[in-house]
Amino acid sequence: MHTQNVAASALLAGTSAFAALAVAFAGHAAAAQSGELAGSCSGRHGTVITLDLSGYDYAGPNTANITLDGSRPSRVSFGTDYHWSSGSLDNTVDHTARVVVRSQGGRSFSDTVTVAACR
Repeated sequence: MHTQNVAASALLAGTSAFAALAVAFAGHAAAAQSGELAGSCSGRHGTVITLDLSGYDYAGPNTANITLDGSRPSRVSFGTDYHWSSGSLDNTVDHTARVVVRSQGGRSFSDTVTVAACR
């Protein structure tokens, strides 16, 4: 009987430890870095392209190279979060933006978005 209690206690302790690790890693996963490059076009507000980067573990310097309509890339350094907007662009022509992000954590992000003329 004593052997069964010891085995049950060991199993319970192992399960509890696993559950604690799962909770710890789930919290870390929720803080994972993310990036989104998006664009929209409306007749009233023109074309707007936005970049949202968040949750970077290292406070910097992370870098983002942003190219708008084939222009020379703008390079910015940022910490854990960065938000950018093109402002209102001419909505009678197509616009393309590209971003390449390099982070100190060794992860990178790149994306391209094209917004068609809407007017």
